Amino acid sequence: MFLKRTITSNVNIMQLFKPKYACIHALTRKYYRTEQSSPEYSTINESEVSKFSQIANEWWSPNGPVKLLHTMNPLRISYIREQLKNKKIGDEVSSSSYHHHHPFRGLRMLDIGCGGGVLTEALVRLGGSVIGVDASDENIKIAKLHAKKDPILHGNLEYQCITAEKLLKQGETFDVVCAMEIIEHVNNPVEFLKACAGLVKPGGGYLFLSTISRTPLSYILTILLAENTFNIVPQGTHDFQKYLRPDELQKIIENIKNDDKWGKVIDITGIGLNPITSKWCKLPDWIPGKFDVNYFLTAQRI
Repeated sequence: MFLKRTITSNVNIMQLFKPKYACIHALTRKYYRTEQSSPEYSTINESEVSKFSQIANEWWSPNGPVKLLHTMNPLRISYIREQLKNKKIGDEVSSSSYHHHHPFRGLRMLDIGCGGGVLTEALVRLGGSVIGVDASDENIKIAKLHAKKDPILHGNLEYQCITAEKLLKQGETFDVVCAMEIIEHVNNPVEFLKACAGLVKPGGGYLFLSTISRTPLSYILTILLAENTFNIVPQGTHDFQKYLRPDELQKIIENIKNDDKWGKVIDITGIGLNPITSKWCKLPDWIPGKFDVNYFLTAQRI
């Protein structure tokens, strides 16, 4: 059962986009059937890697092509802090060790698809021992260069140009694994999520995800308006077929098997961008369709 009730989209909107969405829905079903039946299908999308490599030099520009990630970062950090507060992870970190200024102290953390290190650096500054990984060598170079500007990061931050699958084969595990705004940019989300889940330390480790739901509203806001009308993000940034609804993502996570069941989803939170303040915020329960566009998800490994 879906963790939280999702409000269905307005029927009139569906009717308005019915011809287009009938085609998209059919393609989406075919897309997922193909992925799940091809175990050797790579999760790396070379065109996506190339696309983000081309803007590597602008990762740290607050008004550049990844402006929305910069504005979202405070909420991402706040959400992770909230979910981990007073939580026990294995035998190493407990509620008694929580430190207000360094809440991630003692945690080994992984940031998958780190790009230029926007989230990665923030995790380190709050006490985490963090590895940031990305499939783009150009992104990793920029991340390393930017990290050199802040001595406080030294010793607790490492960057690698490597995939989640390769890390998993190396036997790596982490107290916390973050895969934020990346699921919609890989070729095979199911296999990618399995790799992410496998990197979470057994016995209470956490997996944090954020992505975009596949709804008419998300198409209007993230592609029709953000890309094609207002150029808030570069055209071609998003692929509607790769969006996952919260119930789909929860099902994938909770169907992952190791020796037994992998774990469970413990929270799903809808988020939105306030057009007046240009700040991201958690959406309250009374808002219809609170999970229809962007959302966070937390899962814990047993």
